[in-house]
Amino acid sequence: MTRRIAIIPARGGSKRIPRKNIRPFAGQPALTHILRAAEATGLFDVIHVSTDDQEIAEVAAEAGHRPDFRRNAAIADDFTPIRTVMGWTLREFGKRGQYFETAALLYATAVFVEPEDIARAVADFEARHTHPVLAVSEVGTPIEKLFVKEDGLLHTVDKSRFGARTQDLTPAYQDAGAFGVFSAASLLAEDNGGAPLHFRPFILDRWKAIDIDTEEDWALAERLHAARTLS
Repeated sequence: MTRRIAIIPARGGSKRIPRKNIRPFAGQPALTHILRAAEATGLFDVIHVSTDDQEIAEVAAEAGHRPDFRRNAAIADDFTPIRTVMGWTLREFGKRGQYFETAALLYATAVFVEPEDIARAVADFEARHTHPVLAVSEVGTPIEKLFVKEDGLLHTVDKSRFGARTQDLTPAYQDAGAFGVFSAASLLAEDNGGAPLHFRPFILDRWKAIDIDTEEDWALAERLHAARTLS
């Protein structure tokens, strides 16, 4: 039987939106939304909030998921790659006699992710075990028609195809800031958690893929939630 862990990184020192992981969203701390979604899948033997912060740990505990241990302060900065944090967490559980085959990374502010999204991504990963799975959303603009700024002016990435029909060009995807699914063994074996990986895509509905990093992102998420509540 496959043993699975969900790891939710939630350090206390977020800078662009201070305390964003436990900031109230739709009447409860942001973190609580993804905890409830993970619970509802019924898939995980352990749901672990990886934090260095007392208040965040208390919020997790109030939601029924008191962290087994705190994250080491040395890897609680904004430079340490998330996969490094996951590998460290798996090793700490190993010291406690707990081992896993599948490790899901769930982001604390993925407030629109639903249990079935996580469950389908885990099933997709475990059906093949070839590459990790990453939740992405389609940008909506093909790669060739995306703009970059050069010398204060906008230029398309591929000037030669500016006039081409959209349907003849290459779809572009972005990290949804929602979740990923990995082999625990691969995370434990990594030397460099920041090295590029080849992911298989799990395409998330665009409205669920708000990667909340700025106050503007937060405001957009609140407006979307309000609109969906009224509809």
